[in-house]
Amino acid sequence: MTIDRKNLLEGGVAPHLRRLVLPVMLGTLAIEAFRIIDTLYISRLGTSALAALGFVMPVVMFFMGIIYGLSIGNMSVLSRVFGEGDFNKVRRLATDSFVLTVVFVFVFAITGYFLIDPIFRLMGAEGETLQMIHHYMIVWYCGMIFLSIVMIGNSCIRATGDTRIPSIIMTSAAVINICLDPFLIFGWGIFPKMGFQGAALSQIATYSLMSAVSLYFLIFRKRLLMSVLFHRGSVESWKRILHVGFPFIISNLLVPLALAVITWIAAGLGKEAVAALGVSMRIESISVMIFFSLGASVLIFTGQNFGAGNYGRVSEIRNIAAKYAQIWGFMIAVVLWIFAERISLFFNDDPLVFSLVVQYLRIVPISYVAFGILVIYNAALIGMGRPLPAVFLNLLRAFALYVPMAWIAGKYYGFTGILLALALTNVIIGIISHLWNKKAIS
Repeated sequence: MTIDRKNLLEGGVAPHLRRLVLPVMLGTLAIEAFRIIDTLYISRLGTSALAALGFVMPVVMFFMGIIYGLSIGNMSVLSRVFGEGDFNKVRRLATDSFVLTVVFVFVFAITGYFLIDPIFRLMGAEGETLQMIHHYMIVWYCGMIFLSIVMIGNSCIRATGDTRIPSIIMTSAAVINICLDPFLIFGWGIFPKMGFQGAALSQIATYSLMSAVSLYFLIFRKRLLMSVLFHRGSVESWKRILHVGFPFIISNLLVPLALAVITWIAAGLGKEAVAALGVSMRIESISVMIFFSLGASVLIFTGQNFGAGNYGRVSEIRNIAAKYAQIWGFMIAVVLWIFAERISLFFNDDPLVFSLVVQYLRIVPISYVAFGILVIYNAALIGMGRPLPAVFLNLLRAFALYVPMAWIAGKYYGFTGILLALALTNVIIGIISHLWNKKAIS
């Protein structure tokens, strides 16, 4: 069975990029907006709840990195096969990727469930904060499978060049989450007041619903899933997906592992520092979302055109997206600098937490231009099925530069030193990424 591949293989590169990135950006914006509002709700529970959020984030990011790595490996392989024009092969690989992801996530969810307290004690959580974390993570691990179904389903659909349906799914999830959150956190109406745990239950309830929606599109609208889940070629398909997915998982896991160490360093400065770190990273996540939206679009476009042998278009999309990322990085840094105090007041009225968040928003964003370059260039390499450079750059960024510099600077300059270490790390890695990737496409 063959397919019409004209969509991304012909026509102007910049218009294709804008068409791809807009739905991705809107869907990502909706999710990030939910996370910001979720943080606002949690902040009303007090500094201890915000500290619990600060501890939870790196662990959640760790497991999200596994799911995201598998979905990126899937999207890289599927987009290249889609570019080759064999839709039967696309369906087979999509089904195999779906099965692989569900098995992986089930194993990791069970493991994480039984290691909740040891992991967070090791990170420095204790007392009331640890109790909040425990109740939150129990719920989150139980619903992790639903989140994985949504993410792998979105990656399958995006690989075909359709970023609209995943955007609708993500936006719907965000809206439902935002509406459900206060009922479960604060006990509105007939619902019991569940506090921090209610935030987790709201997410899981939402993603269980959206996983059913995702399956509907995969099976009936896009016809990307086959009824036969296991076959003789399953292992070969898994190897192909993991060729990109596994290095990307490792690459993704380096970030939350580094963040866990940074959280441990911040915990030595007090729970206010951990709370400020958690709030700042939520604000940052929405600030840099355009980088990852551009990156996802570059990956899809690169995969299809690389699979079709259109190498000139691959180089062109990378360069155009990098310019867009630099413009956004500069603009958002200026905005955060100007409105740092107003933004911080939305989340917490603790004077110390407020001042630390303001510091973050005025120091780290100066490095966003360099960080955007790293995201775009790595996305292009992954789209071509070359994940190892991304692993090396993230390893260099996380553990060769950021953690050592943050530990040393934190000892002498406290929270400010941690922030300066992060900003300097982003700049160094952005420069290295630019120099390395100049010759990536020959």
